[in-house]
Amino acid sequence: MRSSESKEKLSGVLETYKKNVPASTSAIALNLIKRKFCDAIEYKGIADGTRGMVLFFGALLLFCAVYADYLFIGGQIGSKKFSWFQFILTIFLVAITNTIAIYFFLKSIRIELFRPIDEPIIFDRKNRKIYRLSREVKVGWKGLLAGWPIQVAVHDWDLVKAEHHVAINADGSTLNRMHALVFSVKKSPSDNTIIDSFMLGNGTQHGESTVPAVYEHVRKFMEEGGPHLPPSENISLIGTPSSFLQCMAQSGPYGKTLKSWWKNARFLTILGFVFFPITIPIFTLLGIFSWLSYVTSTPIQWPSEVLSAIGKPTNED
Repeated sequence: MRSSESKEKLSGVLETYKKNVPASTSAIALNLIKRKFCDAIEYKGIADGTRGMVLFFGALLLFCAVYADYLFIGGQIGSKKFSWFQFILTIFLVAITNTIAIYFFLKSIRIELFRPIDEPIIFDRKNRKIYRLSREVKVGWKGLLAGWPIQVAVHDWDLVKAEHHVAINADGSTLNRMHALVFSVKKSPSDNTIIDSFMLGNGTQHGESTVPAVYEHVRKFMEEGGPHLPPSENISLIGTPSSFLQCMAQSGPYGKTLKSWWKNARFLTILGFVFFPITIPIFTLLGIFSWLSYVTSTPIQWPSEVLSAIGKPTNED
């Protein structure tokens, strides 16, 4: 049960879960489970439809900075009260703004391109282990367009703590709370130093009620011999777009995806067609950036030690 204090908290750690106490009355997996083993389940680390989004926002920030430069400099030069001091100040401000925008754009390129095709997580209840494939993030811009080094982490389930994190997201007119299921790993039973942390699912998938439900499925599976899949979910098929047109179809209500958009998000689909002069360029850019992310992605493979520990995939629950 949550305390009244945790319910009222707007940001930070909303709740710390226990392994022997149910976190929710329901259990879900957000369709993130892609393979089952005899005593293990493998979750997707990169959700479908999210590739290219970071690069899109990086490019959008750069475009806004350049457009602001055009308006700002044009307004200063065209002003009757224009002075050399104002011009120098304008150039200084423009330089700072552009530097920040270019930095985040380059960073978005680094995040999106040449990344692994997935960064999966395996929960192994037989050996009480968690295995994780992830990018080895290094400081600096060396090898901007080089492949990401892949690292494998193996953690004891008993050293892992799960928490419901909340962050405030402000878009200028409204405040939204972003929810996340965060797993933190202690160094040892006697040393509470956090040596690693990772999330299951992302901010666009989670809400206040989904975080405890997602953890509850993991908890039941690891602690109580629960099912591999929640009753209402199936294995999430592993598939990547094979062409640019398929990436475009995944990014917006085009082609075969139009039917599912109309069924699941009819109002947004109508708005998309009403405001198509705005939405078409957005969806097109998302499709292009998604395609670039897929084209440059690198394959992944679990080490033989991990595959030996969990065995072969199975269709049985």
